[in-house]
Amino acid sequence: MIVDINTCFGFYPYRKVDVSLETLKNILKFHRAKALSLSLKGIFYDATEGNEETLNLLKDETDVYPVATYDPRAYPKGIEFLEGLRSKGFLGIAFFPRLQGWVIDFAPFRDVLEILEKENIPIIIHTSGYGELTKISSLAGGIKSPFIISGFNYSNLSEAIAVMKKSENIYIESHLFNSPDTLEYLKKYTGTDRIVFGSGAPLLSFETALSVIEKSYLSDEEKEGILGRNLERMIGVKL
Repeated sequence: MIVDINTCFGFYPYRKVDVSLETLKNILKFHRAKALSLSLKGIFYDATEGNEETLNLLKDETDVYPVATYDPRAYPKGIEFLEGLRSKGFLGIAFFPRLQGWVIDFAPFRDVLEILEKENIPIIIHTSGYGELTKISSLAGGIKSPFIISGFNYSNLSEAIAVMKKSENIYIESHLFNSPDTLEYLKKYTGTDRIVFGSGAPLLSFETALSVIEKSYLSDEEKEGILGRNLERMIGVKL
């Protein structure tokens, strides 16, 4: 079983590319995979409208599960939507500081995290750059929810290891792993139980992200954990 935590659909404003829900579903069908996903409208236009579109378009899907989003620059507009996310059907909430131009140590984001603390829902943060993981670990320290970092690659490896050793609710998503060696190095120092599979599809290649996992020297059991079981255990739902 493969479950991809990092997919999207909708309109991408920066280049011409087919990011339709139908394209995503075809990719998943070909690989016999499932995915968590969200509408790009929530990232680039309006979070509430994007969240509503995500729910509406995925309500009858059996292999694609909704993820919410929120842009702290709009705070406090739309903040009420964040209450009861699980009861609305969302399996996580994603933030995009790098794409939206805000920083992790941002007062509105701290307020948002206080609301989400009551939800106990996975918090996915798409970010990169030295020091970002360290800042996230400071915020995550007082919150029980799992934090999944997307955007980390080999150059951030030392920071990821240091943070994961001290913060048990920090997870790493794999779509920018550019070498199977990254997985083996993480296994040596942190284990593989807090690595989850992501691809960035259909904006990025599902096949490339998957091949890094499959070509690694990890055991079949460890690969299966990364490709789905770790995520199921984290969210407490059998997908």
